[in-house]
Amino acid sequence: MTEQSKLFPEHRRLSGERYTIETFRTAYDLSGTEAKRLFEKFGPSKRELDLLMRARRDPEQFLNF
Repeated sequence: MTEQSKLFPEHRRLSGERYTIETFRTAYDLSGTEAKRLFEKFGPSKRELDLLMRARRDPEQFLNF
């Protein structure tokens, strides 16, 4: 199994605007546990987390592009 850190190199995860765990949690009305889990797995990148949450909300939009 591939480690998450290999899928998302540090330079990519840390580029651009960043969320704090609290702003991410608030933006998507997540529990503290879920926000922390996603934040630790995908990093603080606002772009990456916004894309992730968009895909979670409507996965079909990413299948037909």
